[in-house]
Amino acid sequence: MTTHTAQDRAPRPGANQLPARLATRQQPIVVGVAGDSGSGKSTYTQGLERLLGADRVSQISLDGYHAEDRATRRISGRTPLDPDANHLKQAVEHLRCLRAGEAVEIPVYDHATGRFQPPRLHSPTPIVMVEGLHTLYPEFRPLLDFSVYVDTAASVKREWKHRRDTRERGYAPADAEAEISRRAHEYERWIAGQQDVADVILRIHPSELGRLALGRLDADLSETCYHLEVIVEPRDEDQQSLFLPVDLTNMTRQHAMPFMLATVPSQFRGRAVNVLHVDGYMAPAALETLEQAICAFAGLDMPAGERPDEPPRPATVRFAQMLVAWPVLTRVSALAD
Repeated sequence: MTTHTAQDRAPRPGANQLPARLATRQQPIVVGVAGDSGSGKSTYTQGLERLLGADRVSQISLDGYHAEDRATRRISGRTPLDPDANHLKQAVEHLRCLRAGEAVEIPVYDHATGRFQPPRLHSPTPIVMVEGLHTLYPEFRPLLDFSVYVDTAASVKREWKHRRDTRERGYAPADAEAEISRRAHEYERWIAGQQDVADVILRIHPSELGRLALGRLDADLSETCYHLEVIVEPRDEDQQSLFLPVDLTNMTRQHAMPFMLATVPSQFRGRAVNVLHVDGYMAPAALETLEQAICAFAGLDMPAGERPDEPPRPATVRFAQMLVAWPVLTRVSALAD
């Protein structure tokens, strides 16, 4: 058994001065996030903004660079997954300007109406998150300091996208279903390959705890309980430790919370990776401890972007946001030196 001293747990010297060091950088640090429509890109990558605050982290959606609005797409038959149906060259030029410290007029697409809105002036913050369907395409990669790909299982994505498109974006149920089916092959053609170049891949599946149970799973799993895989390339350099408290007495309780955590070194799409598997319910106390440790590393007492009026996030979402934020945050810390 390995023991850890208080010195082991302490952040590296200067790590907790991250906000101050970000403020003195001449160029913003750019994080690219790619994935299919409805995969949860925004939800699972908002953790960094929530931790550091909107004055340090801003987000840009490449949806504003679609070449056609919804009504025009119904006529043309094209979808935004087709890279030629987007003004990607303009997006690259805007990102280049932001990296140079210049404010740019970002086009805005309103998903509620399916129409474009007046552009908004975007001034570079210390960290800029760029999220979209094609963010890890070759023309973007030289401008990115870190990259994330969100890969959600088709069954989960279909459920999320149908609910989002009918409740938030004005689609009739039949139209939403037809759009999902039409885009399925386009995802494999134009989007899926970007995971080959991502620094971190987040995969989201239905819970697999039922498969691990002996006989029948004797626990109720809510619809927000998923199996998460965080895929990263292993690195040899010294890295900041992050400890997760696990209450082992949970396994002897009458109503044990179903939970699984495993790290599996693997070969994935031709490269060596480590895969962190998480499934089930994370205890609130463990989430709080983990969040406090990440905030301490970032030099914060609590998440700077926390809003009192914000509805509580499911434990799975909260944990996934931290799983994505941590490798990004450690890389940002190294870049800010």
